This record gives sequence, structure tokens and C-alpha cells, in this order.
Amino acid sequence: MKRTELHEYADEVGLFFQEQGVPLMPGRVLGWLLVCDPPQQSAEEIAEAVQASRGAISMAMQMLQTAGAVEKVKVAGTRRIFYRLRPGFWLREAEEKARVARDWHTLMARGLKLMDEQDEDQRQRVREAHDMYEFLAAEYGQIKDRWAARRAES
Repeated sequence: MKRTELHEYADEVGLFFQEQGVPLMPGRVLGWLLVCDPPQQSAEEIAEAVQASRGAISMAMQMLQTAGAVEKVKVAGTRRIFYRLRPGFWLREAEEKARVARDWHTLMARGLKLMDEQDEDQRQRVREAHDMYEFLAAEYGQIKDRWAARRAES
């Protein structure tokens, strides 16, 4: 298979995710599924596109499916299993970040209560995390509505 700029782009996506602490291969696979045509690809097609072993693709798919990024799809006329980027994944990812921000804010609020009698300098580390995640939870909480409004404008 001749490598194209789209293949190189998939590699860039993989490197981006690797810098975020995600293994390289799931990032490369996700990058390929972002740009491939058709949007559903067999494991063999993905392996060829990202120049990886079938085993590496299998492990990457397990990770991406667990994360909710990729789903299996059937294609009429074939028994093969195909994969595609799960529609709506990016919004669900933002909603998950909102949930984590709310949970962290709640945990930091509990920490502040436990430290109520402590010196303010000692409480400052927890207060900073509390205040930041209070802000993030509020901002993330608006994402779904703001995203829907922006999509309606396009």
C-alpha cells in the first residue's frame, strides 16, 4: 500500500495521543479511523494502513472500544467485522470530563471541610484544586448546549 498524507496524519494523531499518555498504536488507529474512506475498516485494512501487526491492532481496538471511541459494525454481504469511530464520541468524551471535574470538586470540598481547623497556607493547595474544578465543572456543564447551538449554526 502506498503511504499518503492521510497515513502520515494518522501517525501524527498517534504521536499526539502518546504525548498525552495514551499508547501510540491506539492513537494511530484512531487517527486512521478519523480520515479513512470508507469510514468502516476491517482489522486487516487498519493493520495495513498503519503498518502494524494484527495483534497490535487487536489490542488497540480493545482499548479504543473500552474507551467508547470505536464500535464494531457489520457490512452487508460480508462476514468480516469492521470498526468505525463511534458517532458522538467527542461529545461523550467532553461529558465524561465534566463528570470527572464534578467528582474531583466534590472530593476537594470534602478535603476543605476536613482541614477547616488548619492554617490557611496548608489549606491553599486543596482550595486551589477545589476552585479550579468548580470552574471546570461549570464550564464543562455548558458544553453540550453550546455544542448543539454551534452545530445548528453550521
